Amino acid sequence: MVDHLHADAVPHGHRRHPEPGEPTVGTSVALVPAGDVRLLTGTLLWWAERAEHASAPVEAGVDIAPTSTSGATFKVWATLQAAGGDTIVVTADARRGDTAHTLLLAGRVAVREQRRRRVRAAAHLDVELTITGATRGTLTGRTLDLSASGCRIALEQGVGEPATPDPGQPAGVVIHLDRDNQARVAGHIHTVRPGGQVVVRFDDVPELAVEQIERYVYATLP
Repeated sequence: MVDHLHADAVPHGHRRHPEPGEPTVGTSVALVPAGDVRLLTGTLLWWAERAEHASAPVEAGVDIAPTSTSGATFKVWATLQAAGGDTIVVTADARRGDTAHTLLLAGRVAVREQRRRRVRAAAHLDVELTITGATRGTLTGRTLDLSASGCRIALEQGVGEPATPDPGQPAGVVIHLDRDNQARVAGHIHTVRPGGQVVVRFDDVPELAVEQIERYVYATLP
């Protein structure tokens, strides 16, 4: 329950009961600040969205205790779940609220993913798959889309390349986000598609890899 948390941080007139498609007070919020700052997590205190506007302006309050913040304003992407299961990403300016443990967000909805836990974006990145099981070997290719829960890959096709893996086979994945930034995760082949495409679901994603991938995905949002 959060009604006892910084109750004075909820501005007068803001709803505590969500409209359809809005997040519920008490929902977890993941905050990715722009720049080289670690991922923050918090709890939603209040939410106000002017859904009648095309750009969906949003204001929200987030309890980030035990983390504290200074008075400086910074850019942030905030990800949270709506009451119906949609994932919402807000791009916003964040500033200190009434206490050092409260952030006030003012921005807009950048994307709303229906029935997805993670936001997915088109991405064309070099990737390596280390396959274990019946079909072993290292495959190379390019991602077609990417999220912190998986990716779709177009495999290199050529002489000497290992055979296309089968659904269910374990795979170690290295995604080259840029020249000096690689995300390493463990997953499995979820689907094999015609034309040398595979869908990989991530099973074990370290916190650092989540931050790396989500920071990349959010940076592609409009």
